[in-house]
Amino acid sequence: MSRPRFHVPEAAPGARVVLPEHTSHHAREVLRLRPGADVCIFDGHGTEFTATLDEVSRRRVSAVLGPPAETRPESPLRLVLALSPLRGDRMELVIQKATELGVTEVWPVVTARTDAAARPALKGSRDQRWDRVITGAAEQCGRASIPHLEHTTTLDRLLERPFEGTKAVLLETDPHPPLATLERPTSLLVLVGPAGSFDPAEVPRLLDAGFNPVSLGPRILRSETAAITAVALAQTLWGDLG
Repeated sequence: MSRPRFHVPEAAPGARVVLPEHTSHHAREVLRLRPGADVCIFDGHGTEFTATLDEVSRRRVSAVLGPPAETRPESPLRLVLALSPLRGDRMELVIQKATELGVTEVWPVVTARTDAAARPALKGSRDQRWDRVITGAAEQCGRASIPHLEHTTTLDRLLERPFEGTKAVLLETDPHPPLATLERPTSLLVLVGPAGSFDPAEVPRLLDAGFNPVSLGPRILRSETAAITAVALAQTLWGDLG
């Protein structure tokens, strides 16, 4: 049975660390761990340690770290997923699955047709929740590096932002070449629009900014399906899946 894994940003060899509150609750109430339990602690930047819990109480859950442990390799593809925030828990689903699939960064981008219920993300209303989803997914899937979650931005700011690599946008209208036809990238930004796709006025601006129009096949996919599929396909073609 694999050891439970927990993210603690200040992890260092030999240190005694206190698990964050929501992680402590999971360790104590869900996993029902007790002092002396063997666990793994990772710092989110690629380093993981064997560790032993030395206190499990209502006040805190703490662990003493041992030596660094071997970690799973990260994908050779720097993969950035930019997408319009989705309503309800669909955004959390995409973030969770993208983390499991090895995405490097997640950039929420509000566009003209972003659902009104998702627009408060521009004010940071979902940052903490999304951070926890990413952390939990990294703990579960064995990653020692946590994807970077960018603060929610606007399409205007995205178009002004430089990106060292290939940029692709998923479009439903008109025939577009498949994502797989892109020249092999080492750094890839994939942009997924909202339900109803992009406003027609936004598409020329995206193309002028260097985005390659691509598709995922003949069927119209929901935004969450398109995002997860694009990440999985990119990792299969140029990353570490398959």
